[in-house]
Amino acid sequence: MSLPLAIATSFLVTLTLMPVVIRVFRSIDLLDRPDKRKVHSISTPSLGGIAIFAGILMAVLMAISMNDLASEKYFLGGAILIFLLGVRDDLSSLLAHHKLVVQIFSALLVVYFGGIKIEGLHGLFGIENFPWVLDELFTVFVIVVMTNAFNLIDGIDGLAGSIALVISAFLGWAAMQSGYYVDAAFAFTIVGASLGFLLYNWYPSKVFMGDTGSMVFGFMLTILMVKFLAVPVPPSVIEAPVATSLALFVLPVYDTLRVMIIRLVSGKPPLAPDRNHIHHVLLKFGFNHASSTLMLVGYNICVVTMAVIFQSIGELWLMLIMTSVTIFIGAVLDRKLTRREAARLAQIIPPEIKLSKEHTSA
Repeated sequence: MSLPLAIATSFLVTLTLMPVVIRVFRSIDLLDRPDKRKVHSISTPSLGGIAIFAGILMAVLMAISMNDLASEKYFLGGAILIFLLGVRDDLSSLLAHHKLVVQIFSALLVVYFGGIKIEGLHGLFGIENFPWVLDELFTVFVIVVMTNAFNLIDGIDGLAGSIALVISAFLGWAAMQSGYYVDAAFAFTIVGASLGFLLYNWYPSKVFMGDTGSMVFGFMLTILMVKFLAVPVPPSVIEAPVATSLALFVLPVYDTLRVMIIRLVSGKPPLAPDRNHIHHVLLKFGFNHASSTLMLVGYNICVVTMAVIFQSIGELWLMLIMTSVTIFIGAVLDRKLTRREAARLAQIIPPEIKLSKEHTSA
């Protein structure tokens, strides 16, 4: 098994196929067109996930022996189903509950048949091991939620690919420390594919990954996170695996919870699309896609670094600190944006309208 081969193969295949994907989908005019909800201004091919998954699949076949792959067949099967779901959704949008059915089935395939599950929380909240069946149900829930949460952060150039790069690089390193080289190979195939994709997706983007790519990334990274929680990482390396997992996925988790709360408070359906994501907030402050991506990815790296450095304080305290800091920073940004928007609207309203309002109130 060769980990450098995994990175190199996925990188080169993704890099080679990306121009083909761009050319083909431009020639048939299958493009993601700008509208009032989207932040791009040019019609852009949005099935870059095809090249990403081709790179991952080729690298897996090249870098992992057939005997080792046999034990990962349900992982691969679930990823293929998610890939096909993403292609179908990018070609013609599916209803949310239709996608949910396939996602749950893919998760069940991995958890029930593959035996990949979160058996406990390593003592967090006093939970060492879940009761029978609850571990499987909880794992399916986590996989489905995190797959969709990752999908939601794919809103500006470079962001989803960069976050996937950070998460997969860490999980690959952790798997190596534990001696689980098959898991490390899977993680490093995502590293290579992310790098190949980012060369075409960095601002200004020539291609988007679409649901085809974001759901595959979300699904595979979540499975690898579940494995990270299940395997015995040396305590000298990671003492708080649950908190570290939260640190890895801090942006998808925070952003998803944040937009859900905003939609519910506004009386909108929780799954209704809008422009309230954290990356939209940064764009409204005047930052471009590249700057916004660098700030968010930089924060993700800082949180992961903090989680690794302060392992010894324990799962609960580490989670409380990371959560509090993230919520505080998000709240400050939201408040500043609200004041900024209020000041802008005050400048737009003509003086005569302001006077009429004052007379009416008097």
